[in-house]
Amino acid sequence: MSVPFVNASVQGDLSAPPDQIFGQIPASGLDGIAFLDFAYESEGCSTHRVDGLLVGTWQGTLRGTLRGGKRTRLSFSGSATDERSGERAGEAFVLRGPGYTGTTCWSGACRGRYLAFMPAAVERMTQAPLSQTRIDSVTCDLAERMTVFHLLAALGQEAGGHDSAADALLVDSVALAVLRASGALSEPAPRKSAALSPRQARQVRDLVAARLGTPLSLREMAEAAGLSESYFVRAFKGSFGVTPYQYVLRERVTLAQSLIRSGTVSLSEAAVRAGFPDARRMGRTFRKMVGRSPTGSTRLQRV
Repeated sequence: MSVPFVNASVQGDLSAPPDQIFGQIPASGLDGIAFLDFAYESEGCSTHRVDGLLVGTWQGTLRGTLRGGKRTRLSFSGSATDERSGERAGEAFVLRGPGYTGTTCWSGACRGRYLAFMPAAVERMTQAPLSQTRIDSVTCDLAERMTVFHLLAALGQEAGGHDSAADALLVDSVALAVLRASGALSEPAPRKSAALSPRQARQVRDLVAARLGTPLSLREMAEAAGLSESYFVRAFKGSFGVTPYQYVLRERVTLAQSLIRSGTVSLSEAAVRAGFPDARRMGRTFRKMVGRSPTGSTRLQRV
């Protein structure tokens, strides 16, 4: 008996639910972008129809002894697949454009990671109506799209094991990078003057300062500057030297350090007021950015 499913712009039937879900981000509240990191322990099959856009990676595992084992085989078929579609051993990258219908089968244990974009999200990021946007469906070796694999794996680490909502700015930023790395969104032509004007920079700084304690999306930041998301990311980095997400994280860390040094709030309250989902993720961000825990960082500053 098949199991029907719907995930953002993708719907279809599964031979069985995944045996394990490592991380999941629903599309609600994130501008129509969903993420799923899952695994199967045995063979199975799925049929699916894509109304927006789907970008994903598959990894099969080796069964039996190393010398005589067999790698999980992946089989892809459907409409608009390219000449390199068909059966693959071990690993694969897939890009499914609007209107794609197809079937995916796996012969044994495997793991998949997907970003699913609803039609409105595709139009927002490509800046063109879906009916006028050509995105060819692709199936190829994962080695040809390793940047996508690393981006999705990093997003899976952020999505896994958290009870709180995912950071909208992080999901937007990764989604835009995935579109470029997958070939769904062409790289912009180089421009020497990719930078925000002083007025745009001020408006974005003011927006970030006012919204540090609340969710903030890439779309909102780009709208404050009156630019498309794709160009805004390039112009922002040209002006500030970091990506919008890195800038916001830096501002959140600075605010949290100030709150903790004041000694008037707990770590949990400092995390919430600085825009972190919880104290645990605040601590992880501190260790990544400053190499110390929140309390260790503030003690060092006092010295």
